[in-house]
Amino acid sequence: MNSKAIFTTLSVFSIFSINAFAQHSVHLKSGVTVNGYVTGIAAGVLSIDADGKMMTYKVDELKSIDFNAAASIASSSSAMEQKFTSSDGLYVVKYQMKGRTVSKPCKIVIGTQDRGTVVVDVVIDKYGNVIKATPGAPGSSTTNDDYLFTKAQKFTQEIKFDNVPTAPLETKGTVTYTF
Repeated sequence: MNSKAIFTTLSVFSIFSINAFAQHSVHLKSGVTVNGYVTGIAAGVLSIDADGKMMTYKVDELKSIDFNAAASIASSSSAMEQKFTSSDGLYVVKYQMKGRTVSKPCKIVIGTQDRGTVVVDVVIDKYGNVIKATPGAPGSSTTNDDYLFTKAQKFTQEIKFDNVPTAPLETKGTVTYTF
């Protein structure tokens, strides 16, 4: 791919997603590959955040850029776990979200004697907002699935994770409630 084609591709990319950070693999003509988040393109220079270190490359040095869709959605397998107990001490909540922490936990009031564990698959955006919460993930076991699943989903949607502007567009994790 010649430098004019790369510049055109990058210019189009920057117009449509300058504010949308996603994980990329930048391949240089020298054979080096840099993984990180493309943060912008200006004056023929590409900026990339590679594990917190800002790097810049002239467009003429680039061979190609790949969008790593699978890598942009973090897996929860290496996620840090945070554990909270509700203010009344009756319920335990565990959060697993790779590279993210909870800035505002949910308030739990269930109003039932039903008991069990509900695991909720969660997707958050880079600002820490829950954009999808699906209760009933493997590990869930309750005395009343419908009621506790609905409550767990509602509680999960109240959670706020930390704002990380350089995080992937979406990060997957889990929230586990022990009622």
